[in-house]
Amino acid sequence: MLLDDRLAQIVPTLTPAQIQFALRFASGPERRFAPDEKLLDVGDRDMAVWLVVEGGIVASRRDGLGREGIFATGGPGQFSGEVSDLAGHASLAMVCAGPNGCTAYPFDLPHLRALLISSADIGELMMRAFILRRAALLEGDSVGSVILGEAGSPATVGLRGLLTRNSYPHSLIDAGGTEGKALVERLGVQAADLPILICPNGTVLRRPSDAEAGVGLGIVPDIKPGTTYDVIVVGAGPAGLAVAVYAASEGLSVLVVDSRSFGGQAGRILEDRELSGISDRHLRPGAYGARISSSSEIRCSICGAGLGCRTRLLAATVAPRGTRQWRFNLWTDGCDRVGRALPAARD
Repeated sequence: MLLDDRLAQIVPTLTPAQIQFALRFASGPERRFAPDEKLLDVGDRDMAVWLVVEGGIVASRRDGLGREGIFATGGPGQFSGEVSDLAGHASLAMVCAGPNGCTAYPFDLPHLRALLISSADIGELMMRAFILRRAALLEGDSVGSVILGEAGSPATVGLRGLLTRNSYPHSLIDAGGTEGKALVERLGVQAADLPILICPNGTVLRRPSDAEAGVGLGIVPDIKPGTTYDVIVVGAGPAGLAVAVYAASEGLSVLVVDSRSFGGQAGRILEDRELSGISDRHLRPGAYGARISSSSEIRCSICGAGLGCRTRLLAATVAPRGTRQWRFNLWTDGCDRVGRALPAARD
């Protein structure tokens, strides 16, 4: 188990010098939390990452049925957060102050990105922790969503595949088993409603589409209609992710949309290899492609690219603007309309 083998990397401690450097990027003043007070809860979106300078914090996992368990604890020089928080997605963990309370500094997403880019040492340490925390959550139980359905049905297999490809923790309860039958009766659902997706925040979705599942789980971006991007990348395979990283690192506003998951075919490989300049040396040899794709996702987030996987492109029109600029109007499900975009290759 990762929590046993690599705890020091999952919950690393910044040195005093690193703490002082990091505090220059804090998005607000220090805040004192009372014992057991929540810093963030399961399902919260766009929450700050907290750097503890005094006292301690406790991170707990919880699944859609309310089953909870302690994930890890942290003290001075340690920080909250994982891949979900970095991407602005719904949190998979609840973080509370320890029994003696804590004092911590907040880092919202723009300030966190600035910190990760400004310090190679801190950036590598925190990125490795974010990636390994997600991998550890995938190994654990009592975390993420719960799928209630017939284990061998195509709909259940498809839903499980969607969550697996997106490295989203989940568990399956067979509707034909004793526990499953009791849950079906308790929820008052019919066979035609299966599979049921029970989100970490308790929301129940009946036979959801991919887009509905993505919205319910909080893993699609909250895009306002008419939002304008410099670059929209359709397809989140290795080439698309590479374009997004490099375009965003040059200061362009970028949105990546894909109907399935990050990584494309590479997201299902079993070898640990470099993907279009996006490599991850923090994972063990033979790591699953989904974990490699997760590291690609975190790099896109750091560069500021909007991540719109689980989003299906419904239509696109192109209208010329002048002689060298073009306007693209896109309509998607899950994210409403996405406005104009300029292509990457333009003079």
